[in-house]
Amino acid sequence: MKLQFGKIFVFAVLWTLLLALLRTCNNNPWGNGAAAENTHYTTFAQKIRNLDPVSANFIHEAAVIDNIVETPLAYHYLKRPYQLVPQMLTELPTVIYYDAAGNALPGDPDATQVARAEYTMRLRPGILYQDHPCFREDSVPLVKHPRTPADFGPVAHREVTAEDFLVSMNRLCDSRVGCAVYSQLCGFLVGLSECRQAVEAEVRRLDEERRQAGESAVQLAEAPSLPDYRKIPCGAVQVVDRYTVKYVLSRKYPQFLYWLAMHYFTPAPYEAMVFYQRPEVRAAGLSLVTWPVANGPYQLTKCDLDFQIVLERNPNYHEVFYPAEGNPEDEGTEILSDAGKRLPFIDKVVFNWEPESIPSWMKFQQGYYDNSGLPPDMFDKALSMNPDGGDLSLSEDMAARGMKMATTVPPYSYYYAFNMRDPVVGGMGERQRLLRQALSIALDTRKFITIFRNGNGIPAEGIIPPGIFGMAEPPATMNTVINRWNGEMSVRKDISEAKKLLAQAGYPNGIDQVTGDPLVIQLDHAAAGRPDFKNHFRWLADRFQELGVRLEERGTDLNRSRQRVAEGDFQLLFERGWVGDYPDPENFLMLFYSENGHVEHHGPNYANYVSPEFDAVFKKLETMDNTPERRELIEQANRILYEDAPVIWDIHPINMILTHGWLHNYRYMSIAFDNLKYLRLDPQERSRCQREWNRPCHWPIWMLMALFTLAAFWPRKQR
Repeated sequence: MKLQFGKIFVFAVLWTLLLALLRTCNNNPWGNGAAAENTHYTTFAQKIRNLDPVSANFIHEAAVIDNIVETPLAYHYLKRPYQLVPQMLTELPTVIYYDAAGNALPGDPDATQVARAEYTMRLRPGILYQDHPCFREDSVPLVKHPRTPADFGPVAHREVTAEDFLVSMNRLCDSRVGCAVYSQLCGFLVGLSECRQAVEAEVRRLDEERRQAGESAVQLAEAPSLPDYRKIPCGAVQVVDRYTVKYVLSRKYPQFLYWLAMHYFTPAPYEAMVFYQRPEVRAAGLSLVTWPVANGPYQLTKCDLDFQIVLERNPNYHEVFYPAEGNPEDEGTEILSDAGKRLPFIDKVVFNWEPESIPSWMKFQQGYYDNSGLPPDMFDKALSMNPDGGDLSLSEDMAARGMKMATTVPPYSYYYAFNMRDPVVGGMGERQRLLRQALSIALDTRKFITIFRNGNGIPAEGIIPPGIFGMAEPPATMNTVINRWNGEMSVRKDISEAKKLLAQAGYPNGIDQVTGDPLVIQLDHAAAGRPDFKNHFRWLADRFQELGVRLEERGTDLNRSRQRVAEGDFQLLFERGWVGDYPDPENFLMLFYSENGHVEHHGPNYANYVSPEFDAVFKKLETMDNTPERRELIEQANRILYEDAPVIWDIHPINMILTHGWLHNYRYMSIAFDNLKYLRLDPQERSRCQREWNRPCHWPIWMLMALFTLAAFWPRKQR
């Protein structure tokens, strides 16, 4: 009897423990209760290595940085085409043009008359930096082994002033920081090269003082000397008073306003640089590269670049409000329901490292991520074709679950670059031009988009993407060299047209009439490791083979590939792309300006295209406002590129982001990425959906436990 009671007690304990375990057991990666918090969960799939606004240069890093720092200007969140609005300023900057004699020029003068341009911007008073130990000289480590700035204290803050923009620009000129756009800025900002020389001279002076004080070369390397950027004069930036900054340009350049919306032009507190020079701070591994100090809507509170980045609401953020108007089609829609409300809405943003798209997608499906990209393997399950117009839309299942899809054609252009220095495909002779045109017709990118991208992309007519002033919109401005109008859309000319051009170029059926040898084109790339490259290359080779031309791949590693491109040692460069820095046609057409040639000038003209005719047109339109006259010049520049065919125009991608119904106000950003402050969550709805979509299946466990219990108490025959 005692044995029976003991068995009952043991199984009662086991059932109680099992019940408690199953009540707490679930697949939630964030823990119980996380869904009900005002926290946005999202991902980053590419490695982040730099959060320093002066030197970070990648889109996936900007997705974090642009929500920590703040720029003088911003893009209107809702309006398209993109429109600049004041952010830290009381109004858009004013500009005054001067001639060579220093006389102010009225109105909108011709660029040839302008010797100097001065942009004056006036800061809004009362803009504060985040609370940080750098603003207290008496801050000390609060723990034995500090790992974040929060481990130092006490903390304080201060107001952003005009001097902080001088500090930021002087630091940008410091070659040790490694600003990727320094050379571009030298093209229009006054005195940047002199500023760099002054910074270098000050660093040498400080290094010499430290050597004379007995410091070793190792100590100098471990703690690089910090010049006082506040005291180094810079011709490009003039501090007029506490709230007024003047930028000085060496020429007329209306696109400068776009630069004021980039994180390179954020203010920087000198105190932060001093703080990160302190021995105990350096010993903790802290620096501006991973812990920026700024005045944006969010501040960094966790920075594990291999796992998770966490942003939290900056309590010092100044008054910024959700826009009260958008595009005409936005009127009366949910996107304007928060008009006039103070930003930001969300308390915390968690970026999780998700290198694999499928696990990330599955967590989105379960409701654990609020938004997600769309893996190619999931297109058929997530999307359906609209029978009315053929547009892609969400599948019925996903739409029924409240999911939404945001699509945009970002300012990206992809192309295959011919080497215009190559004796076969390069040069401006008629033979080479006809050959390039024939090969361009053979690569029907519309077919490529259908086969490899599930219809997700737009065939490129030229370099300017949709949404940018001057974009080639068929049929009026169609690329008639390689395309024709079928009554509804622009399509590639028939392969027979390409064969005619190839024969006119002296290669009938792909045979060189001069040498009698088959024509072989080398495709240079560093993409052998890409899982889709083999099929991509086979498709390219098959298209060329229709002309009788053999395409051979010449693959190398990335470093060797870059060297070959820099030396002009290639023939056809695989899938080169350009991401627009700002929404202006100049930023795309400059890819073919001769002074941007990659071999001669280390610029982004990877085709090494040189055309005096194109250069003349480009210089005229470069500094113009968007007028009908400028549009005519853009069309003229495009026609020159169509005829010369220095590249094979590929695609403008369509980006798709899926969001859950509880994430509101999402509008895809493709120039700046400061969108987090506009987003709003409904945590209660998220909690409800997570419970509904992730109900645990407990019955097999209960069944096994019941059988086990029954077996334990089943009466046994006595022998």
